[in-house]
Amino acid sequence: MTKKQTNFYTWLRSGLRKLSRRWPPIFEALAAAKVPYEGDNKRRKFSYLCASCGGAFDAKTVSVDHVEPAGQLNSKEDIADFVEKLFCGVEGLQVLCDECHNVKTYMERYDVSKEEAVVSIRVAQTMKDKKATLALLQENGYTNCTNDEKRKAALCEIFQKEK
Repeated sequence: MTKKQTNFYTWLRSGLRKLSRRWPPIFEALAAAKVPYEGDNKRRKFSYLCASCGGAFDAKTVSVDHVEPAGQLNSKEDIADFVEKLFCGVEGLQVLCDECHNVKTYMERYDVSKEEAVVSIRVAQTMKDKKATLALLQENGYTNCTNDEKRKAALCEIFQKEK
């Protein structure tokens, strides 16, 4: 596939996803997950329940997710299936908190288990702060981690042991 074709399908996929945000079942899924807020913030009236972890979150920290992924849109042949899955009914949607959504997306993208996804995401987040990474490695007896690959492997071991 040429670069021009790749750019076209990227543009099309992006446009369809943007359009799908206004799809009525999206709002129905949010309404179904809406519960009264039970906290100290007097301005906040509602929370949304995460379908995965069951926690209550504000509107800014939840996403409406497709139970069955919409899939790829890389060719003409993919268009009908992609659109059908993207514009599904409310029964094909769920509300997830950002953390659960990230884990589910990681699992789908890399075809790994939930535990592997959680560890990989945690490693990536930890690696963003080099001082914290080095301190954590030292606390756990890893003193010979001289490059990012060794640090990632050591963090994976640490986080897997915690489970």
